[in-house]
Amino acid sequence: MKAKYFTRGLVAAVFLLAVGLFITMPASAEAKTANNLLEVNKTYTQYDVTGDKKADTLLISTSWNQRYEICEGCEVFINGKKVFSRNTSPTLYAYNIEVRRLKLDNGKIYLALIPTVDNDDIPGAAIYQYKKGKLKKAIDLDSMSKIGNHNNVRKIIVSGNKIGVTYGEMSYSLGAMVFRLDYQYKKGKMVQITTKPKLKETYLTYQKKTYWTANRTMNVLKSPGGKKIATLKPGAKVKIDKIYLNTKHTKIYLHVKIKGGKSGWVKGLTKYPGEAAILFKEVMYAG
Repeated sequence: MKAKYFTRGLVAAVFLLAVGLFITMPASAEAKTANNLLEVNKTYTQYDVTGDKKADTLLISTSWNQRYEICEGCEVFINGKKVFSRNTSPTLYAYNIEVRRLKLDNGKIYLALIPTVDNDDIPGAAIYQYKKGKLKKAIDLDSMSKIGNHNNVRKIIVSGNKIGVTYGEMSYSLGAMVFRLDYQYKKGKMVQITTKPKLKETYLTYQKKTYWTANRTMNVLKSPGGKKIATLKPGAKVKIDKIYLNTKHTKIYLHVKIKGGKSGWVKGLTKYPGEAAILFKEVMYAG
C-alpha cells in the first residue's frame, strides 16, 4: 500500500514540476525564418513586414470581377499607406494571387506576389522588400520567360538567409522541365547563387524514359561556352541531368552524358526553334 502511495506521489510531483516549468517558460518568439501563406482582402496585424521588428497592419487588396471570376489589379497597404499597385489592364488580370511573407534568419522581410493566369503562367510575379515607403522588387520570378514559355512557381522555401524557388518551365530547349534556384542575401540584395541546377522533372519523367535522342548536330563543350570536346550527331542517345543558367537568364546550356561516351555541355535555346529544329526528338511543347 505504501508503494502505491509513493508511486502516486511521485507522478503528482513530476506533473506539478512540468506544469511549473510550462508556466515559467517565456512564450517562444517568432521563428527566425518564416514562410507565411497569406490571403488577399484580409487585414493582418500580427506580422512585421517593414523590417523594424514591430507588428504592422497589412492588407493585400484585390478587386474581384464576379462575372469573369478574375482579380482586376492588386494593391498593398502597410499601416494604412499604399505601398504597391498592380496595373488593372486586361493583360494583367489574374485568376488568383498567391501572397507569401518570407522572413530570413537575419530578420529581413520579403513579400512574394504571384498572380496566376491561363496555363498557370505568372506574369509580373516577383518577391518584394519594403524600402522607403514602397515595395521594391528583390527577385523577378517571371524572368524565366527568356528561356521558354509558361513559367510558373511550384514552391518557395526559406532556409537561413536563402530563398529557394522551384520553377516549372515550358523551355525552348527541352519542353517541360522543373528546377530550383537559390537566392542568397548579400550586401542588401538577394543574389542568385545557383547557376547549375539539377533537373527535378522533364517530359521524360512522365514518359518513364532515360535517354534523349539528338535531332540535329550539336557541339559538346567542356564547360558552358567553353572548348569543344565532341560532336553530338543526330540519333545519338544522351542523358541530361542539369542545366546551366546565367543570372540574367539569357544563356542556357544542357549537361549531357553521351551513351557510351563523354560528358559535356550543349548550347540551349532562347527562342522557339520550330518543330523541325528541336534539339531532341522527345521534345514536346504544350500550351
